[in-house]
Parts: sequence; structure tokens; C-alpha cells
Amino acid sequence: MPQQTWRIIGAITLLIGLASLIITTPMQWALTAGGGDPARVAATHPDAWTVMGLFAVLGPAVWIIGVLTVARSANGRGWLLSTIGGLIASLALACGVGHLAVYFTLLGDLTGAGLQQSTIRAVLSADGANPISTTLLLVFLAGFTIGPVLLSVGLRRAGLVPVWLPVAAVIAGVANFAGGPVAGSIQLVMLIATYLPMARVLQRANPESTTTRAGSADDNRLRV
Repeated sequence: MPQQTWRIIGAITLLIGLASLIITTPMQWALTAGGGDPARVAATHPDAWTVMGLFAVLGPAVWIIGVLTVARSANGRGWLLSTIGGLIASLALACGVGHLAVYFTLLGDLTGAGLQQSTIRAVLSADGANPISTTLLLVFLAGFTIGPVLLSVGLRRAGLVPVWLPVAAVIAGVANFAGGPVAGSIQLVMLIATYLPMARVLQRANPESTTTRAGSADDNRLRV
């Protein structure tokens, strides 16, 4: 498959990942408004819960393709940082997909079976203490904070993105650990500010022209 085709696919998947976040975040706020319990939401709005779960799982799954593709865009300066950052962010997204798939499926099945709310909460509490579930969540939180920052710094060093993009990635990472609509809104805006320019990088016909490359032997040395 031609490289430009892969770049177009990468740009589309980055936008799909962002779109899934834009859709699921307001849905979550609306369904849990007034302190709504997730178990109660899944029981009273099963269709909305399923739709939200599908977006939450499938969006990040295809997002991985875009992240890995844009990570390969930096030639010369910044390629090492962008590669490491892309791999970390992709691993984090994969763990996030696993964690969210279990969470949405488990809660949907428990409520669908007609179990009592107290029983459902007990199962969710046990799942939250499970080392596998906890590891997936922690890897996602840490990796999706560190990875995009390294990726954006690498792309900036390669001259592919604006100077403010790494700052947006840092703010998004900090907001990733905070809760509530305010932090969620900030994270959403900063993620859009981070990944839209990355999608633009992949849409360029001749991205190599924007990278820092020279004809000397110095370009063959490892650069970060």
C-alpha cells in the first residue's frame, strides 16, 4: 500500500478517535448528571449505555493506527522521541480499550440480568480491586499522559507541528488525572488541540519538506 494511503488512513483514524471522545464525553455527563450512578444509568438507559460503550472502545482502538502512523512522520530530528512517544501512547490506548471493554460489558450484563444494585456494586468493587483491571487502568492513565507529550515534542523538534502543541499535550495529560466536568472539558479541548495538528501532518502531500534534514553525514547520527 502506498505511503500516502497509509497517511490518509492515519489522519482519518486520528479524527475518528477524537470524534469518539467528543461523542462519549458529553453523553457521560448527561447520563450521570445529578450524581447518577453508573450501575443505575446502565439499568435505566441500556441502549445509551451500549452506544457509549461502543464509541468508548472502538474509537481508541482505531486511534492507535493514527498515533503509530504520525509517530513515523518525523525524519531526522525528533524521530526517536516521536517513535517512543507513539509506542507508549499506543500501548496506553490498547490498555484503555481492554479496561473499558470489560467495564462497559460487565456492567451492561449485570444490569441486563436484573441483579440488585447492591450486588452489582459489590461486583464492580471487586473488579476495581482486581490486579488485571487496575494494571490496565494505570498503564492507560500513565501512558496516555507521557506518550502524547513525548510524541508532540518529537514532532515539534522535527518542525512538523506548532510550538504550542507540546504545551497542549501536557495540559491534557494533567487533566487526565483529574475528575469532574471542568477537568474533562479542559482535557477534551487540549486533546483536540493536540491531535488535530497531527492529523494535518498526515494530510500533507510532501511532509518530508517540512522536516529538518541536511545532506551531511550528521543526519545519519541518532537524533532526539
